Amino acid sequence: MARNPPLMTDDATRRPANGRDWFAWLLDPLPAAEFERDYHEQRLCHIRREASSYYAELLSWTDLDMVLGTHSAGPGDIKLVRSDGDVPHRDYSAGGRVQPLEVARHFDDGATVIFNQLHKRVPALARLCVGLGQCFSSRVQTNVYLTPPDAQGFNPHWDTHDVFVLQISGTKRWFIYDTKVRLPLRGQRFRRGIAPGEVSEEFELGPGDVVYLPRGLMHAARSTSEPSLHVTLGLTAFTWAEFLVETVAAAALEEESLRRNLPAGFAREGFPAGERERLFREKLASVQARFDPEAVWRRFAGEVLASDVPLFTDLFSQRFRKTPLTLGSRVRRRPGLLTEAAAEGETCLLRFSGRELQLPVGAWPALRFAVAADAEFAVEDLPDCLDAQGKLTLVTRLVKEGVLQRS
Repeated sequence: MARNPPLMTDDATRRPANGRDWFAWLLDPLPAAEFERDYHEQRLCHIRREASSYYAELLSWTDLDMVLGTHSAGPGDIKLVRSDGDVPHRDYSAGGRVQPLEVARHFDDGATVIFNQLHKRVPALARLCVGLGQCFSSRVQTNVYLTPPDAQGFNPHWDTHDVFVLQISGTKRWFIYDTKVRLPLRGQRFRRGIAPGEVSEEFELGPGDVVYLPRGLMHAARSTSEPSLHVTLGLTAFTWAEFLVETVAAAALEEESLRRNLPAGFAREGFPAGERERLFREKLASVQARFDPEAVWRRFAGEVLASDVPLFTDLFSQRFRKTPLTLGSRVRRRPGLLTEAAAEGETCLLRFSGRELQLPVGAWPALRFAVAADAEFAVEDLPDCLDAQGKLTLVTRLVKEGVLQRS
């Protein structure tokens, strides 16, 4: 069972950039198709690299110091844990704000510092989350773990979402146990007190390495002789169970018979089992025959569009460029921005980041060109469905909305 693809060595050309295939970069040298076929939702995948700086540009000590030290982080942003129990918020926060010196003191005493949702603050992590979100059609988030030497943050446990663990610096020793619940739903969380059983696998994760853990796989990790810093990418995907529940709920809004009570006396002894089966089949057929599940597909897709968004760190600088926008100005689609464009009647719509932009249907070819372009283009390159002023007006609007960036 090949769980360790070939080692990879340092190569500056492999560093991520805007527009890169982030999923391929995450797994390199393992082909993405092989991962999807042999590992995804099935088993652990450990990729070792002799490239210690491979993930280093995703996160720096300065990033962590800025989050911790500027007195803007609340208890929901930073959490302290130890294998013998969480550190109470009151021990390192006051007035609704985390106290940096207290966090550092607890770290020195052996506590792991967790920086929650850091992709909302660090652009490189945001781009990575958006890239993976596009690949998996999933909500993706980051938690960053800083563990002191020879320490353990959590006892053995499992997660209810798939994770990729990217080791930034230091080394951690990982312990894998037999799976208790395969692909658990969010309600099937690990409960303290469940015995992990025997260790089934053990390995070290060094800087530049990555490991994929499907949800439900019980695991624990402990740092070695130096501090450990890693990024955990959590994929909160949509399950078929969620899809079917949403479909039935939506159908019930339209179909009166689905809103009726269960038959009187169904719980009494002697109520015919065959009648229960008939009624169930009848309602199931009603959902299947009368309800179009496309509405649920669209709602889930809308959640992905709204959740997987890059950081907009240049909105004012894009607006206040000294040189005016001309037909020769070059622009590009914002890297990592998920969009959905459609022509509907007399208008065309662009959905992105939980927003909806409505334009005259005559602009549709130009809008479609702008949001589908893989490389930068000049304003004048837009299709001639718009005149020169119309092209400038459209691009100006898309730059202000954060869809396009001036090069």
